Amino acid sequence: MKKTLFSTGRRITAAFLILILLSFINGCMFYYKVQTVDTVTPQAIQKFDSLNKYLILHQGSSAWHLSNPGITDNMLSGDLLVLPENRWKFLTTDKKGGNRYINSGKYNESYVLDEVHLYVMDSIVPSLLTYDNIRIAFSTIKKAEIYLKAKGRTNASWLIPMFGVPAVAIGLTFGIIALTKSSCPLIYIKRGNDYTFAGEIFGGAVYASLERHDYMPLPGFKPLKNRYVLKIVNGLPEVQYINLAELWIVNHTGNISVLPDRQGIVHTFSKPESPVAALSLANSNLLPLVKTKDQRCFLFDEDPLKTGDTCAFNTVFLTFPVPEKPDYGKFIITAGNSIWGDYTYGEFTKLFGNKYGEWIKKQGKEPAEKNSRWKLDQRFALMIYLETETGWQFVDYFDLIGPLGARDLVMPLDLGRALIKNTPDQGTTIRIKLESGFKFWDLDYAAMDFSKDKDFTIDRVTPITAITESGKNVTQSLTQSDSLWYIQEKTGEECLVIFRDSPDQRNLKKSVFLHTKGYYEHVRDYPDPPDKKQLQTFLIPGRFSKFSYDNYREFIKNNRVFAEDPKLP
Repeated sequence: MKKTLFSTGRRITAAFLILILLSFINGCMFYYKVQTVDTVTPQAIQKFDSLNKYLILHQGSSAWHLSNPGITDNMLSGDLLVLPENRWKFLTTDKKGGNRYINSGKYNESYVLDEVHLYVMDSIVPSLLTYDNIRIAFSTIKKAEIYLKAKGRTNASWLIPMFGVPAVAIGLTFGIIALTKSSCPLIYIKRGNDYTFAGEIFGGAVYASLERHDYMPLPGFKPLKNRYVLKIVNGLPEVQYINLAELWIVNHTGNISVLPDRQGIVHTFSKPESPVAALSLANSNLLPLVKTKDQRCFLFDEDPLKTGDTCAFNTVFLTFPVPEKPDYGKFIITAGNSIWGDYTYGEFTKLFGNKYGEWIKKQGKEPAEKNSRWKLDQRFALMIYLETETGWQFVDYFDLIGPLGARDLVMPLDLGRALIKNTPDQGTTIRIKLESGFKFWDLDYAAMDFSKDKDFTIDRVTPITAITESGKNVTQSLTQSDSLWYIQEKTGEECLVIFRDSPDQRNLKKSVFLHTKGYYEHVRDYPDPPDKKQLQTFLIPGRFSKFSYDNYREFIKNNRVFAEDPKLP
């Protein structure tokens, strides 16, 4: 029997913690923290208003939404409205610890990050549910509480992955490692009075030679008074070079869906076929994970000791039913990059030490083909292969999209050379192979569509205005692909971009996509000299995947808080 670090009672508690950790893997549990402001000034209120914060006024056990805030003669004015039911959930919170909220496709509580809570002295506000044009002296506001994303704790909660289902809880008792996030420009779209995180653009374009186009779906993005409003935000230590930002409004019938591929060619699909088989390299059945969009993902995390792959590459084999003589298909997935892969890239950049800045500039001058080849050799991109009569043939790849949200992606396939198999149990089928570095991607869904592309039209809409948080007009920098960039140099910079809606077309549906072009550079200040010997090894194809695997094993080893025990419930 294995020794355990816990008594029976503690093992039950540990098992309960594991269930919580497993729920975090789905990428829907987030943390926020509370920042207290003891002296609330007019300048603070103006700042909250400019950031579109949702003001909640507290008096005793009562609370209202303070709408249309204004400042006159050192008085705060506004209208008190009934607080919506969903806003009551976060009225009380832990000032010291981490507070959780959910952000998934079906249930989104990220609005909590827009809340600012103002606490006033008793008897200031009349005991009414609603009250128009109320005026409050700043001297009577006792404090403000601002809800902010607890980035370290959130990122760490996403980091907890499993080899199979081992009984491992990582860092929950003694604190989880806070990761260094290194991502790409963040996009927020306006819905009603709130901004919702939509995703990241041109992921992986980490120096000038990798500048590229990006086509991000914006499902559910609706115009407000004939205007689409979004923000481009630099939320991390980066310099972001944004060359273009335009909306593609695709008009199509309601019985089809549309997606652009990575070259910007729009495809339609209407009856995606689920795979009849989905196997990993270790022969695990992945069909329950990839058959539906449910945020249960294959994490490309199989141990190479089980798969035999010396580079720790992870592979998915998908078998699809096809028409009798298929000549064309569209491969559709829902997938995203992993937080772990992002963290591992940060560990890689540390090896450059105090020469990191020089390396970035040098890489920016290297031929794009050379840098792209290295990206593919290391399997940062998700590689797609088609089984043919002569074996597996590489087709194309899905480029990086960033680790903070999944996307629907499409790839056209020429099936004229596909190996067609006929079996009694599966019928006529073809096979697709996906290959990724160790824990670089999360795959939620996969399907094939064999219909011909239907008719649609595209309205390409340039911004009518793009204004930075400092008031600078950068509209001209974003209207076309040229040598003029809008540059976000500091963390926290943002740009409010407004687009005019295109004319409605009778009986047609609109699907909206954000077409951008650009690149970004991480800003790092590492004090140590570079590790030249280890850096040389990354010229070997697959070295980064093995680096990811080795780091993961070390992370598990150093953060194990209890041993495997078969008796755990």
